[in-house]
Amino acid sequence: MTIRRTRTALLAVLLGLAGSASAQEATLFAGLIKSKGYVVGSELVASGLHRYDGGDSTWTHLGWNTPRIVGITVDPARPDTMFVASGNGVLRTRDGGQSWRLTTDWRVTEVQDVALDPNAPDHVYLASAYGVWRTEDGGASWTESNDGLLPPGRIYTQTIEVDRTTSGRVLVGTEDGVYESTDGARSWHRVGGEGLEILDLQQSRSDPDVWIAAAYRGGLLHSSDGGHTWMPGPDVLAGHSVHAVAIDPADAGRMAAVGWGTGVVVTEDGGRTWDRRGDALPVGNFYETIFDANVPGRLWAATLEEGVFYSDDLGRTWTPAGLYGTLVFDMLFVYPPTTP
Repeated sequence: MTIRRTRTALLAVLLGLAGSASAQEATLFAGLIKSKGYVVGSELVASGLHRYDGGDSTWTHLGWNTPRIVGITVDPARPDTMFVASGNGVLRTRDGGQSWRLTTDWRVTEVQDVALDPNAPDHVYLASAYGVWRTEDGGASWTESNDGLLPPGRIYTQTIEVDRTTSGRVLVGTEDGVYESTDGARSWHRVGGEGLEILDLQQSRSDPDVWIAAAYRGGLLHSSDGGHTWMPGPDVLAGHSVHAVAIDPADAGRMAAVGWGTGVVVTEDGGRTWDRRGDALPVGNFYETIFDANVPGRLWAATLEEGVFYSDDLGRTWTPAGLYGTLVFDMLFVYPPTTP
């Protein structure tokens, strides 16, 4: 089905061509629900995909109201092509948001994340409560892809990432560790985190050998060999539920983690030492964090219903950036188009 919108085409949004000098800057998007004070059965207020419009903490709601946009991915060569993971499947736009299509069918629900292969952009992968699915035709058809993952009944997958340097290499976070595929999700084998439920995976943009993973009640895992082997993270997070991790796109030695009751935890030396920061923030519970693609060293953190904040000194001080009363499930900087 196709959902047509009369809003300004998202293409201009994605490319940042709003007639300003920011045309060559990356654009920040968030998938969220306005949850504070929500009463079941009442009208849902401006939830779903949002774009950050800058200094006055203005966020623009794009598309329709939906309570779960939990994953966002974009073709880096054609950022007018976007896939978003929602509660009832994966939606796609190819024309900058003028039209959207639900690409999955009734078999695919409770989608948790989505990832596109930048070296083969018609190859897209989703993580769901029922495992992994793949498409090799841009979403025209999907195939279940759980061979080698987990025993039947334990194939819940929360997060999925494509190795941006190796087409067909995919890593997924499951309820029993990190699994790797080298054949485009056709088969899987575990590479780390046995017994841990993995909630987030990130690969460094500046050093593709550096990966980091967040675990439920398991703190962090870290890899310095491209995600082939994994080591436990800092004691300061041991036993904590870490919901999100981030790596500075300009410096693989700068990483951050947030979770439930963790505050914001930051390393500036590649993980050798970690510091707990963010005591000035209104709560210590978070679902998402990301480093800025435009401002070196700027770190973003999305609190539990108390708003989104950014820090220009790696968490020592913070500036509010709107979205009070929300749960932010995913944040993504969309870069200007690149040549594959």
